[in-house]
Amino acid sequence: MKKQSIGIILAAALGVGSLFGAAILGADTPFNTSLPGTGASTVQAASNSDEEYDPYQDFVASDDFSLVKDEADLLTDEEESQLLDKLEAITGEYNLEVAVATVESKEGNEMNFFTDHFFDENGYGTGENHDGILFMVSIGDREWHITTHGYGMTAFNDDGLAYLKENVEPLLKDENFYGAFDTYADLCQDLLEMAANGEPYTEPFSPIWILISLGIGLVLAFLCTMGMRAQLKSVRTQDSAVDYVRQGSMALTRSNDIFLYHTVTKTAKPKDSDSSSGGSDSDHGGTGGSF
Repeated sequence: MKKQSIGIILAAALGVGSLFGAAILGADTPFNTSLPGTGASTVQAASNSDEEYDPYQDFVASDDFSLVKDEADLLTDEEESQLLDKLEAITGEYNLEVAVATVESKEGNEMNFFTDHFFDENGYGTGENHDGILFMVSIGDREWHITTHGYGMTAFNDDGLAYLKENVEPLLKDENFYGAFDTYADLCQDLLEMAANGEPYTEPFSPIWILISLGIGLVLAFLCTMGMRAQLKSVRTQDSAVDYVRQGSMALTRSNDIFLYHTVTKTAKPKDSDSSSGGSDSDHGGTGGSF
């Protein structure tokens, strides 16, 4: 009887200990969560911490690196294959990765920063400076963004990015996604060739603006002259300079130039900003919009 009692007590103690250990371990039990825009998953521990959540802390690259990531399935298999061949050829020729990606949603994040992080976390860019350019489309949000990095910020300057936007955005609005990506690839090749020759793209200045500027200048000059002339109706032209001086009004006997003081004014020179149109972090340039 005494042995049975001891056995019951030991069993009860072991049961309580097991429940207590499970409760402790349960607080740190990991669980899976899907990551926005990558098609990958990561393991994250449950926590009661009050720290502010960083929407990009779990943003990791998917394993299948490619210059074309059509997660939103906007392209046919044939279109994707043709586009990939073209982008790989351009990347190989200029040693700068030219890429395209599509997602269903940017998960409530700002499109420019979402694209920047997608570029960084998926390992785009060649060399130690990660030279590259990425064209991202979020079909669910009807937004797009192009981000540049490293030498890409030089080859695709503000004028070059504006040129890309001017040509691809109308195609996106027509939902001609392959046409937009194909045009982007062709223009990237043209802009990279210009940069390789030491002359990055600059927006041409149309001669018509010179004529317009001259015309506006002449009109303003004429109006100003007529206004000043209207205020001088009481003035009459005189034959001699002496006629403009009232008699006895001036008796100059001595003239001296005396230097009293001088004033020096200093103005701080504004610092150049590395950011480009469309908005991005300090390591990226870019442009974008909606369609």
